[in-house]
This record gives sequence, C-alpha cells and structure tokens, in this order.
Amino acid sequence: MSKLPLALYAGSLFFLVFIVAPTLLRERQNKDLAGRFYGRILWRFYPLAFLLLMFYLISDANKFHALLLMSGLGVNITVSYYLKKLKKSLGNIDTVPYDDPKRAFFRKLSVFSTLVFSLNFFLSLYLLLMS
Repeated sequence: MSKLPLALYAGSLFFLVFIVAPTLLRERQNKDLAGRFYGRILWRFYPLAFLLLMFYLISDANKFHALLLMSGLGVNITVSYYLKKLKKSLGNIDTVPYDDPKRAFFRKLSVFSTLVFSLNFFLSLYLLLMS
C-alpha cells in the first residue's frame, strides 16, 4: 500500500519536472504568462503532494525517507513563496531587462527549485524501485 502514494508522487514530479517546466519555461515571448501559469500549477500541486507524502509517511516503515521527501517538498514550497513575492516586486518579467540583478536572482531561484524537484523525483523513484 505504501507504493501507491509514492508512485503517484514520483509520477507527478516527473510530469512537472520533465514535461511541464521545460515546455512552459522555454517560452521566449510571454515569459510572464508562462511563469504565472506554471506558478498556478505548482500551488495546486503542493497540497496534493503533501497529502501523498503524508499517506506514504503513515504507511511506510522507513519514516526517515518519507520525512526526507517531505523536507524537499517544504524547500520547494518555501522557494516558491519567495519567488512569488519577488515576482510581485518585479512586475511583468517581460519588461525587466534580462541582465537586471533581481531577474538574474529570480532565474537562479527558479533553477534551484527545479533542481530540488528533480532530486525529490530521483529519490522517490529510487525508493519506489528499492521497496
């Protein structure tokens, strides 16, 4: 039973990291719209991911792995919250020069968020295959 929530979590992370993010964030024009759309997807994903990881925590014998995955999700939520605040201060990202320090920092945080998602995906896939 503990494999189902982990499989759903890993599958949704795969979809977000390898399908949705590259498709939306490669957009050259209307980056602001693509980013807002991706942000909305993420904020709808977080409660679902949290519930899946809670079910995994309750049903799994190794609590450390579940807590590690939940910590990764917590990092992503925190970074997303900070990105949301930073985005509000920037306004329309399409009008901010590419070399602007705030936009560069925004880009670095976005990459960091995707990296943490990727690590969570690979960890959840490893746990799924090893259980």
